[in-house]
Amino acid sequence: MPGLLRARPLLADVLLAVVVAAYQLAGATDLGGHFGDHARPLGLVLAAVSALPLALRRRFPIPALVACVVLMGLFYGLGFRSQLGQLSVVVAAYTVWAHCRFRDALLVTVLGLAAYETSMLFGSPVSPVGDSLLALLLVVGIAAVGRAAYVRSHRLRDAEHEAEQAVAEERVRIAHELHDVVSHHLSVISVQANLARYVFESAPDTARTALDTITGTTTEALDELRRLLSVLRPPRHAPEEYRPQPGLADLDALAARVREAGIPVDVRVTGEPRTLPPGQQLCAYRVAQEALTNVLKHAGSPASLVLDYRAAELVLSVRDSGGRAVPPNPAGHGLVGMRERARMYGGVIEIGPRDPAGFAVVLTLPYPSRPSPEPQEPE
Repeated sequence: MPGLLRARPLLADVLLAVVVAAYQLAGATDLGGHFGDHARPLGLVLAAVSALPLALRRRFPIPALVACVVLMGLFYGLGFRSQLGQLSVVVAAYTVWAHCRFRDALLVTVLGLAAYETSMLFGSPVSPVGDSLLALLLVVGIAAVGRAAYVRSHRLRDAEHEAEQAVAEERVRIAHELHDVVSHHLSVISVQANLARYVFESAPDTARTALDTITGTTTEALDELRRLLSVLRPPRHAPEEYRPQPGLADLDALAARVREAGIPVDVRVTGEPRTLPPGQQLCAYRVAQEALTNVLKHAGSPASLVLDYRAAELVLSVRDSGGRAVPPNPAGHGLVGMRERARMYGGVIEIGPRDPAGFAVVLTLPYPSRPSPEPQEPE
């Protein structure tokens, strides 16, 4: 039952209005009456009807409070009293303070108090000072409790928004990872498959080597895909069963796979090597992977991969010597992903043709100034 009411707030408010109406009927009396004395029929009707606006309290909080106050004022102005208090006004006021801006809640509360005082004067109050003081204390209590609920609900809403934003960012990162893995490995497989078909009869050993490369590449691709999908579906295996994220130490193996696909790649390291955080290493690795994949798909010419450790930054460059049949789309997912990765770690990336021929991708990553938690890349 509680779950049903949470799922259907309108039904919950209708039931609340019925309960409050019954409560106010039980306490409705004529002026000067005692608890248990029944009010005249008009007073009973007003006592019940004044609770009906609560059925729409969450959809229209301020109009519901105004309606409850007007009906309550009419109830008191005609000489009736509620021995149990006007619960409908209390609930409506709480709803306003829990759902509306402070300025709006304060304004409607002040007007409600003024209407209450006016109705009491017209209804010949027995103790006007005591009733007014009691009403003021009640309003202060309602405002405090309602405002606390308002702050709490907004904190929960902000937390949910942050959680949704984090999930969206994680999905984007996983999409980049999937693109990098699938694009690179399928490019290697495609080149090797075409090579094997071309030399299948004339050079069986070369074809067999190409098929071995395809086997190793598909195995590695499946392994990486399993690790990526484990982010979307938590694995039952222990975390130590998975390999660590690739980094700068894996660039030689990356270049070796491209060489096996028939593209010569020269890897050079200049400057004094230094250890970078895992996130920056993965960023550099994925940029190099995407750049070499584009060399495979578009250039088919020898390429160079240079890691330059400078005083304040790491510069990774991938260059080819031309032969590009179809220039890569600057708005493609791969190039966009490289730019976003670089921006994530405060770096910049330059992508474009080089003179006199060929294409270059140059990533500049500043070294971290001090140890700090860095963005987590999915495995």
